[in-house]
Amino acid sequence: MGGVRKKLLTYLMLENEVTLNEVMAAINLSNSDVTNMINEINQSFDKDVIISDQQGIYISEKSKMLCYKSFFQGKEKLFTYHEVNVRYNLILIELLVDNEYSSLQKLADVCLVSKNTILNDMKAIKNDLERKGLDIVYSRKKGYSITGLEFTIRNLLVAAVKKILRSSSGRILLEEKGLITESEIFLLRRRLERVEARIGIQLTDEQLDELPYILQLVIRRACKFNRKWSFRIEKYDIKNTVEYPQIKNMLWDYHCLNETDLLYLSLQVLSSNMVESALQISDGDEISVATEKFIRNIEGYLAIRISRRSELREKVILHMRPAIYRNLLGFQINNPLAEEFIREYREIYNVVLKSVHPFEQIIHHKLSKQEVVYLSMIVLGWIYQTEETEAIFEAVVLCQSGTSISKLLLVTLQSMFSDIDFIGAYSVRQFEQLEDEVDFIFTTVPIKSSTTTFLIPSILDKQSRIDLKHRVTKEMKDNSYTMTRKLISSISHYIPTESMEEVSKIVENFFRSGNIDVEDNFKKKEEQFIFSIDHISIVEKKIKWEELVIFSMRSLLKRKSISQNYINQTNIVFFEQYEQMIIAPDVFLPHVSPEYGVYKMDFQVVIFKNPIRTPSGGEVKIVVALAPSVDNEHVSTLIRLNNLFLNQEALSQIIEGNNIFAIKQLLNKK
Repeated sequence: MGGVRKKLLTYLMLENEVTLNEVMAAINLSNSDVTNMINEINQSFDKDVIISDQQGIYISEKSKMLCYKSFFQGKEKLFTYHEVNVRYNLILIELLVDNEYSSLQKLADVCLVSKNTILNDMKAIKNDLERKGLDIVYSRKKGYSITGLEFTIRNLLVAAVKKILRSSSGRILLEEKGLITESEIFLLRRRLERVEARIGIQLTDEQLDELPYILQLVIRRACKFNRKWSFRIEKYDIKNTVEYPQIKNMLWDYHCLNETDLLYLSLQVLSSNMVESALQISDGDEISVATEKFIRNIEGYLAIRISRRSELREKVILHMRPAIYRNLLGFQINNPLAEEFIREYREIYNVVLKSVHPFEQIIHHKLSKQEVVYLSMIVLGWIYQTEETEAIFEAVVLCQSGTSISKLLLVTLQSMFSDIDFIGAYSVRQFEQLEDEVDFIFTTVPIKSSTTTFLIPSILDKQSRIDLKHRVTKEMKDNSYTMTRKLISSISHYIPTESMEEVSKIVENFFRSGNIDVEDNFKKKEEQFIFSIDHISIVEKKIKWEELVIFSMRSLLKRKSISQNYINQTNIVFFEQYEQMIIAPDVFLPHVSPEYGVYKMDFQVVIFKNPIRTPSGGEVKIVVALAPSVDNEHVSTLIRLNNLFLNQEALSQIIEGNNIFAIKQLLNKK
């Protein structure tokens, strides 16, 4: 293989997705040279191991391994340097799966740096481990070793392996360092696939890809150290589940594993599954009750009645069963999209964060940010579901990550494209087994297909949605024949046979002319209510508790947004359930369903300078009087208000302020 081609391949394998311009600058080649070399490499494999399009150049981890075996393995090393974050986790894995001690020189050789650099790395690692209750001991004769509770050590090992796997060419790195072999990973992957079928769980592509490495390195530690240890599971009896024996049998020939090792490895498999686990917890009623309270909290904060409520309840329960295990046992969950999701959907994240208390009562501590994000994805997907409409095209969503992310993508795309029937969200592995033909594929993982494919990010921000809308619309316009054929097929029973050909020509000419309605339904969902000074009341006089609802709703009635019956029903429900209608400290949201007499969506923010005492001893300082929309169009504004009232400084400015224009500006701030 030529030197320049190998330089190009090395660059691509050590990077994630890059643009053509970045490759040209890094390798000092022209556009045509890079394109030709990529074609030559692909031709040598008789398939596209390197995927190149207008959005970038990408090699999957599977293809990287294929290239490594062909051009590097047994000839030269792929890695000549490791960044500090990679060294950090590589050192941990070496210390945790090798012999009990590792010398400074050995660690320097493994990490391809000097001993002084390793000494600096060890200082940072030691400080981090002390916070976890672990310690690094040093012996001049033997070297370094990590000591502490075995359960904490194994969780540390699992977290380090996951981080290496999520670095560029991490699988090659583990093999190049002699930490795993291809045959070991192949064996465990095949066994996991069989266990999937036997116990009825569906691992995502990502989980099935990572678990063999995690299991193998934990097994290696267990066999190297071969010590007795234990950990408490408190009230959940894993051994008596139907899943545990199947996973235990999967590891039948690893004779060095004791019962505790097998239990820990089983829990890694069971708790890795985010949503679709068939795991049955013996104390399931507790989670069921907590889920019902959680959904009621969401409905209360957003003033909605969630449709297909029982389905959402089951989805949340299926998610929380393995999540409860993870939290009780201290397993770390990685959600690479957590920060991106919170940036894009901070308001819904904060609503869910306020609503998860019933689950936190079970585990006796706060849910992690990553767990709350997964729940937020489920909730957001349910809120933005749209009614089924007659569609022209069919499409699928492919996602390598967890089911929650796939579901969020699916409902987002359904909201954006009412003329596309999305038949489901699948892993790449699942889609390959489907026989259905579709018109479009929306995928977070680059794939090569004769079907029109749109590569999209896992979280679609506003700009991504705009760009995608233009791309898909252009594809629809350019495909006038398919649009005509599908549309005529769907309405053929309304068209006389003798007129079919003429109608088809008219419709096809219509599509060719570009007269296509591209109204963005998702944008409609995001439209915000604009508060004027008429929507704000600053009340100086004292109001009695019994008068609160009628007084707060009178502006809505005056604007003919609601009927008197709506006020009467709200009056009854609020005084019975007012403690469930608190959306922030001292902020109440009296409301009932719109069918009781809502004519149009409306809000009135009423600020009481003399707080009203509640029967339970609390205070009412703000009332958000709501006329909810039957189509839930009020939700985005209410989410924004929830977020605003969580900001103590902003809440104080509203409660204490007298400038109605300044309050209006705060309420309308996005």
